[in-house]
Amino acid sequence: MKKTKLVHEVRAVKNKRELANIIRAQKISEKVLQYTVVKLRTGMTEIEVANFIKKSFIQLGAPVLSFAPIVSFGKNTANIHHEPGKSKLKKGGIIMFDFGTTVHHYCSDMTRTFFWGEPSAKPSAIALRARQKKVYLDVLRAQELAIKKIASGERRAKVVDNFARKFLNKKYKNNFKHGLGHGVGTVIHEWPNFKPKSEDVLPVGCVMTIEPGIYLKGFGGVRIEDIVLITKKGCKNLTNFPKDLKSAILLPR
Repeated sequence: MKKTKLVHEVRAVKNKRELANIIRAQKISEKVLQYTVVKLRTGMTEIEVANFIKKSFIQLGAPVLSFAPIVSFGKNTANIHHEPGKSKLKKGGIIMFDFGTTVHHYCSDMTRTFFWGEPSAKPSAIALRARQKKVYLDVLRAQELAIKKIASGERRAKVVDNFARKFLNKKYKNNFKHGLGHGVGTVIHEWPNFKPKSEDVLPVGCVMTIEPGIYLKGFGGVRIEDIVLITKKGCKNLTNFPKDLKSAILLPR
């Protein structure tokens, strides 16, 4: 007997028009992030930057955001769902942006983590930056492993999640505290889901986030998030904003 597809399974598969809307939303988000990175100055507050992000989306004709922008500085980056506050940007600190917008109701989603300036010559500052870089490269590697697994044809959500999770758990025991990602469509969190015990199987044509993260209390966090399209032969990354370590280090103007 042929299985009847459920509504969430039908919604997950995007047609050309739906996919074009998501891609357009993502391109606008990347442009806003470019504007934001240039705007940053030492002493700016998280709220100031969040307001700049919102205004930038309005100016680019995409005022309806996927969700309230996450802007966090320093130790606040260890809070997965941090709400922008009065914390100020300091030299040597971590910056995390997580935001997206909508085009004709279809969402985008992206997270990038940055480091503000080079550390001072103090041994403690140099050691701190070395640790920041290590965490960043580990999270980036976990994301690369997950995308590579999907590209190889793996469609079982829990297998992809566990592939990245095991890599991080060897280095940061039980610190990766959320799913590897989720579907994106007319709502920001859509079926299917990357979770350790997920029974979901990724259909061709769905758009998924890949967002591993490590969050160390008193130190800070790193999350890197792209959205990818699941294709017949593998996947296509729809996110083009740089994420190599060199691009993640911002030099104050």
